[in-house]
Amino acid sequence: MGGCSIKIRFQCLCPSSKDDSAAARATPAPSGNSREVAIIAADVPKLTVRELKKATDKFSASKLIARGAHAEVFRATLPGDRAAAAKRLIIRTPEPDGSAADAGIILKQQVAVASRLRHDNVVRLLGYNITADLPVLLYELAGVGTLHDALHGPEEEAAPALRLSWEQRVRIALDAARGLAYLHEAALPVAHHDVRSSNVLLFEGLRAKIAGHNVFKELEVWNRRFFAGRLTAKSDVYSFGVVLLELLTGRKPFDDTLKRDQHILDSWAAPLLAEGRVEECIDPKLGDQYPPAGALKLGRIAVQCLHVQPTSRPSMDTVARLINCDVIMQHQHGVV
Repeated sequence: MGGCSIKIRFQCLCPSSKDDSAAARATPAPSGNSREVAIIAADVPKLTVRELKKATDKFSASKLIARGAHAEVFRATLPGDRAAAAKRLIIRTPEPDGSAADAGIILKQQVAVASRLRHDNVVRLLGYNITADLPVLLYELAGVGTLHDALHGPEEEAAPALRLSWEQRVRIALDAARGLAYLHEAALPVAHHDVRSSNVLLFEGLRAKIAGHNVFKELEVWNRRFFAGRLTAKSDVYSFGVVLLELLTGRKPFDDTLKRDQHILDSWAAPLLAEGRVEECIDPKLGDQYPPAGALKLGRIAVQCLHVQPTSRPSMDTVARLINCDVIMQHQHGVV
């Protein structure tokens, strides 16, 4: 998919816009073929264990940002007082069934791919150490936090959610869509595997970036034949549809404090949006400060992403262009 063809398709869909598609603005990156990407980019430095411990105060609990099943994330300070996020991977022994490649080789291949990602809406890898005793990846630090925390408040703290305006929500949706489109079409022919609001990171000015595809989760998936072919780019599209619903409704993907028929966000909201009943599911925090027609259009894009048939879901590049043309640009021109 070359930049020119993307530009032509984009202009045909939205003639009045400049070329602003995801792939056209990004530096081309290699495909996921391991033979093509075994070399880690030269401008992403390998850090020593000593350097990592110094940057994180020996992975002090006071530096811990988040903990999950696959990694712990610590605040790090690089030379020049540059802030970063140190993601310490939790490596489990691959299954001894003969189906797994050597975990270290796979990890290096995945880090090599991540090191070459260059896009405004994808979190950049700043450094790494992939030795067996301390596998750590250093990424840009999101100063604002995650979209999940912005919408719902941090789960581990009694802090309130941000009051995101309509314009901010749509801008975040577009940024995230462009980041995913780049991963799918300009860089990696593999799925992200973990698209959710907690993997949409917010930076200065509430600009959003997709946290690069989960390296260790990729290893686990490759280690299980059962999952072969089940996680695809279209799976990511469905998950992104749920993120759009979170932005639209202000609700979590699952909330058992609500009425039983409203526990699962997509099961509740998608039928309402398909019938054009956007006012019944819009986030109350928005009040009347949103364009009803624009909200319905964003909701219908979400419904397309949630189609039960994967082949009927749009690509992420299409989703990004629809958000830009049908929601943002028409609103700017007074159509919505």
